[in-house]
Amino acid sequence: MPSHLFQKDTIAAIATPPGLGAIGVLRLSGAQAPKIVELLWQGKTSLDKFQSHQMYFGTLKDQQGKEEIDQALAVWMKAPHSYTGEEVLELQVHGGPLILNKLLQACLSLGARVAEPGEFTRRAFFNGKLDLLQAEAVGQMIHAKSELALRNAKRQLEGRISQEVLSLRQDLIELLARMEAAVDFPEEDIELIQPRETLEEIKKLQSCLETWLKKFELGRLMHEGVKVALLGRPNVGKSSLLNALVGEDKAIVFDQPGTTRDVVEAHWTYQGLDFVLLDTAGIRQSEEAIEKEGIRRSQRAAQGADFILWVLDGSQEFNHEEEALLKELQVPTLVVANKKDLGICLKKFPQALSLPKTLKEPWYFLSAKSGEGVEDLKKGLWE
Repeated sequence: MPSHLFQKDTIAAIATPPGLGAIGVLRLSGAQAPKIVELLWQGKTSLDKFQSHQMYFGTLKDQQGKEEIDQALAVWMKAPHSYTGEEVLELQVHGGPLILNKLLQACLSLGARVAEPGEFTRRAFFNGKLDLLQAEAVGQMIHAKSELALRNAKRQLEGRISQEVLSLRQDLIELLARMEAAVDFPEEDIELIQPRETLEEIKKLQSCLETWLKKFELGRLMHEGVKVALLGRPNVGKSSLLNALVGEDKAIVFDQPGTTRDVVEAHWTYQGLDFVLLDTAGIRQSEEAIEKEGIRRSQRAAQGADFILWVLDGSQEFNHEEEALLKELQVPTLVVANKKDLGICLKKFPQALSLPKTLKEPWYFLSAKSGEGVEDLKKGLWE
């Protein structure tokens, strides 16, 4: 949206979460923000005497000046030295919803309008206070689910990623300009490009772009969380393993095969990284309609996962049906032999099979029941 479409509007919004709280904040942005607040403000320091970015105590009253809305602290961040680049005022009052809504209605009655979701950041972008990557980082910081995601979003908001991208873009533009000049002016007795050096430069830039693609994928995983689907035949201990990883009973555990009928989702954070664990129905041939639907959902969860934990019953012989299922997997997969507490029969099975490259080493032998080996699996997932 072009900036001229909203520059005349003054927007207002409650900036603190809904519900009760000690303090509530209302924010205004736009050319009319000072005039609106001036009509509501009564204090020892009048609004026209406010210093930018300093806080003042006073009282907010309705437009007629008859009814007190609340005592308040006010700060005026004068343009262009504000988040949006416009005149911005923040009013801090007691955090009751009734008080905040009365204050918002008073601002609206004086010409402000309710801000659209993300509009303060959108104005910051159109007014040149943030670039697109920084604007995106604001939302990522708000919704960060882990320490790593927060750290990555903060780095992006500070403009470090933008600087690196701009530097790479400039290198590409300069290389393209030299190549175009060599094509457009072949008669000039100047060697604008050296073929061998140019090829090396292209390879270097290609390597940088590939690195950035990997960084993007890593950033996505930090922001959204790593989706890990637990797959395997019925009664191999997938639900027990999920409970062992998250440290609480999220999934129902029962000896009868086919207990899990739907995908059970659990969030788990390990060393600052958020994981979304998906416990799925055991995969087998079944004629029961409900179980067949659960198996179909398991397969769909596997397709949307970033990683798969294929869980085996380590106390039983490995069979060819499981081998066939493993070969069908298209997602990076770790094999987990569970029920180590009952004894392991499968220690040599991976070396004996010609399994696809999607399977990652090492294979994990553990007991979800006793907890033995679970910590090693956690470290393996994080790495």
